[in-house]
Amino acid sequence: MTIERIKKLNWLNIASMLWGATGTLCICPALTVILFFDSPSPNWSANYFFIFSVISFPVVCIISSLGIWFLKKKHKKLAVYVILIPVLPLILIYAGNSWMSFSSCGKFDCSIPTMQEQGNTTNASECALPALEGEDSLDTTGCGVLKVGVLVTGVTSSATESHNWQFSAQKGAQMTITIESSESCPQISVLDLGGDVVESFKDENKIRVCPRDMTTTSFFYFDPPANGVYTLRLITPETPGAYWLKIE
Repeated sequence: MTIERIKKLNWLNIASMLWGATGTLCICPALTVILFFDSPSPNWSANYFFIFSVISFPVVCIISSLGIWFLKKKHKKLAVYVILIPVLPLILIYAGNSWMSFSSCGKFDCSIPTMQEQGNTTNASECALPALEGEDSLDTTGCGVLKVGVLVTGVTSSATESHNWQFSAQKGAQMTITIESSESCPQISVLDLGGDVVESFKDENKIRVCPRDMTTTSFFYFDPPANGVYTLRLITPETPGAYWLKIE
């Protein structure tokens, strides 16, 4: 009986240490995922659900480890159930990832052509007039006109280049900006006619990870503060390359 009791306690001790170590080791990866999260879906409810699930995993692991440690002597059966609790955030992570994929595709069939496969794009061309520089002072090597629903594309060859896309907007009509890339990490800002950055636009994806040879899609939202003409300024400070852009 004594030997069986020791084995049972040792098993619970191992489970407690295992979940404790797992939770501690997963803190940094979880924070990395959150800090470099590049919204794959326009549905921010799905995105926040996924973020919450990722954060909860290491926290639940550590709480489970402490719970097993305190329950192993007086409530062994309850301690066994506590061992299974960290499985729940893993299920939530899977569900959140599926939800984001569903929202991004519009349906579970993700065979819809990517923006770069759709064709009929307008290419960035040389700027005819002195271009707005905003706050980055980078060389503006490409310009174009951005129309609602029309796909445009461009290529930067260095991290010191930028492209300007001019578009018209009306106050109160929120616009969705979609950017797709396979190697570059585009960052954008919206300028007014004077070249000042419009405060009502915020790039929530300034910090992002763009894996090479993998297509990534980012979504941004712009609430025009007034009727007028604006300039979408696109830069690739990390990795230059091709991008596809649409505003709706």
